[in-house]
Amino acid sequence: MSRSKADPPRRSRSNASETAWTLAVRWLAARDRSSAEVHRRLEAAGVESTLVEATLQRLRNLGYVDDTRFASSYAEMAARRGHGSERVRSELEARGVNREAVEAAIGNSFENERELAQRALARHQTKPPTTANERARAARFLLNRGFPEAVVLAIIGEGC
Repeated sequence: MSRSKADPPRRSRSNASETAWTLAVRWLAARDRSSAEVHRRLEAAGVESTLVEATLQRLRNLGYVDDTRFASSYAEMAARRGHGSERVRSELEARGVNREAVEAAIGNSFENERELAQRALARHQTKPPTTANERARAARFLLNRGFPEAVVLAIIGEGC
């Protein structure tokens, strides 16, 4: 009995498990990912849901997937790049990280968010904004970078 080229080859459960493992490890080798990201990608690759869960549990047990670590490193990187806590919160939640891990990461990385916002603005503009238009432009820049409105208003209100 011959198969057509369109029919996928049949895999045994052990081969499917090994394939799921190989895919997940390959994705994690490229960069750290949340467990939800790995879950979505494995499902998109056609891996059975029971194998997805088993693979994720194995990855967690070995420390290859850790949402708390992922959230913390993501928040630290975003703070270094001049992004605000609101943006990081939104991006981490979109990546499926639980709220507790998100809030802990933001609390650690954005202790002095006002200073981070001032540095980001200083890198963007060579001189402090003095006119209303310049202050509005600076406020839009900081808001677009994900800084909270209270921080932006505090910086702009003090005349930078």
